[in-house]
Amino acid sequence: MTDQIWLIGFSGTGKTRLARPLAAALNWASLDLDKVIEREAGDTVAGIFASGGEGAFRVLETQAVEEAAQRSNVVVATGGGAVLAEANRSAMRRRGFIVCLEARPDTILSRLRGGSGAVSDRPLLQGHDPLSRIVAMKAERQPLYDQADFTIDTDDLTPDEITHRVLAAFRERTTVGAGGA
Repeated sequence: MTDQIWLIGFSGTGKTRLARPLAAALNWASLDLDKVIEREAGDTVAGIFASGGEGAFRVLETQAVEEAAQRSNVVVATGGGAVLAEANRSAMRRRGFIVCLEARPDTILSRLRGGSGAVSDRPLLQGHDPLSRIVAMKAERQPLYDQADFTIDTDDLTPDEITHRVLAAFRERTTVGAGGA
């Protein structure tokens, strides 16, 4: 049974923005793992990285993924690095349809900067050349992103267009899966 949709992809590809409308279209709940982690830790993602480093954050992230994997009828927006741990990928795959949201590095940087011009709330992108960091980190993670059940490029699509395409792919997959069982 597939009763979860997991949104994976690099930061700035639209996972958080897509989770709510996608969940609403299915009459499901939406869950943002970074918000879950912040609530559980009583600190921001940046604060967790500052006090405990990436390792401490990844432990909390794996706990949050496992908890989310126990839920039914949920759309989960993961953090960009959630795919790094095999345990996370396995938990997502159990009952989930995994959707990778893609975007070009320059689009990602523009989205992450928003109106501020800075990506200071993204601990792994701090430094003098965030675009180079995006390109390198995205290339490193791409083989894991490529394991998704469905991939969609979000550069030139509206959130509504993305939602409709993801829903169509999900329904096709679950209908085919249910018909073959």
